[in-house]
Amino acid sequence: MRTRRSRKQSERGIAMLLVLVGIAVLALVANEVRYNSVVELRLATNQRDELRAHYLAKSGIAMSRLMLRFQKQLDQIQIPNMGGMLQQLMGALTGGGAAGANPLAALAGGPGGLGALAGLAGGAAGGAGAGGGSMSIQLWKMAKIDCHMLEQMVPEYDEKDTVLKKSGLSKKFDFDDENPELAKAQATRRFGSFTGCFDTVITDEEERINLNKLDAPQGTSMPLLLMLISTLGDKKYEFLFEKEDSNRVKVTPVEVITNFRDWVDEDESGSTLNLSGTGDPFLKGFADENGGYVKYDPPYRAKNARFDSLDELFMVHGVNDRFMAAFKDKLTVYPNVNSRLNINTDDPILLEVAIRSVADPLRPDPRMADPIFMDTLIKKIRAARMFALFGMTAADFVNLIAAAGIPVNAAIQNNVQGNRYIGDKSTTYRVRVTGSAGDVTRTITAVVRLDDTLGRLVYWREE
Repeated sequence: MRTRRSRKQSERGIAMLLVLVGIAVLALVANEVRYNSVVELRLATNQRDELRAHYLAKSGIAMSRLMLRFQKQLDQIQIPNMGGMLQQLMGALTGGGAAGANPLAALAGGPGGLGALAGLAGGAAGGAGAGGGSMSIQLWKMAKIDCHMLEQMVPEYDEKDTVLKKSGLSKKFDFDDENPELAKAQATRRFGSFTGCFDTVITDEEERINLNKLDAPQGTSMPLLLMLISTLGDKKYEFLFEKEDSNRVKVTPVEVITNFRDWVDEDESGSTLNLSGTGDPFLKGFADENGGYVKYDPPYRAKNARFDSLDELFMVHGVNDRFMAAFKDKLTVYPNVNSRLNINTDDPILLEVAIRSVADPLRPDPRMADPIFMDTLIKKIRAARMFALFGMTAADFVNLIAAAGIPVNAAIQNNVQGNRYIGDKSTTYRVRVTGSAGDVTRTITAVVRLDDTLGRLVYWREE
């Protein structure tokens, strides 16, 4: 009796323990189901926002191409160069004659200041005519293309007086009976009532140095060669070529330039430079142009065709991350091989490249090696743009260089509008659009070359 009673006492609480274990297991299962539901909801939300961000970015590309189409139409209109006329007027009012006697005083900010420099520029115009040709209005810099601009383009309507009521139309959805509130919300949606936003950045590709010109005829490749030598050989970039890269490669600026040429030319021989000023600037050497590439793992050969994208520059022997970090925004491969360097850039390095491309290579000015002189001249050029959003004409740019006392290339000075070196209008632009919805962002980068339609896409990348 006593043994049975003690056994019953020892079995007390087992039922409660089983209940607690069961509740704990059910709680774990419920928590797992809840967690999976939250994860699936989050994934679905991200997929929805990813789709929204992608198409918002594509919308920014489409709107940018439309605006660039207007830019091309505007470039075809002969607009009087009001900036050049104002500069000449200021020169006359502030004593441009004094600057004509002393161009260095005008450059240094002496008597007459900017007006004196402008007066001298007007006097040096030669055959360019009053005003320096047709003014270039940079519409793509004026318009800020983003979701807010698109929303402002769509008229607002009162909720009580929607577009559907005005037009007498109605929409019928499959889920009208199942979810009338959702159907009503979808029926009253109008164009522009989207979720998310996008932002657009447009840059001019022809304001950069076009490396594909290295394989162009002599008249086009020689100016590019001089630009690259003066840019890559600048003393402030010496540190880029002092150390070996991760492949234990150490090159000089001249070697990088010849490697660029060997990558795009059609032969298998290494190139050498001919800076005599006569004949082809690139001559065939006796070395194998693929000698540097066979040492890589895996080995490969030079393309012997023009560059298709800037990312391809990493394939060229001697180009590393340091080089691309310094010059990626200064180089391009997308414009036509016959395009000219646009002088309406705000980059001081590219402005210096434009100045050197205008200067006469047979009569080099020693002051161009002085960074203080070049910085002062660049500031004067920027100040000469009376309005930041109105581009300077090529004739005005040449006149300002001549006003500073720098000998100008005769081929440019005698034919400013038809020269092969510089220009003031472009046909190739890079469009970078970032679409965002929720916590998701998508970026599309496209390069558009203007034509008679919305422009031809020559590059497309989605991130």
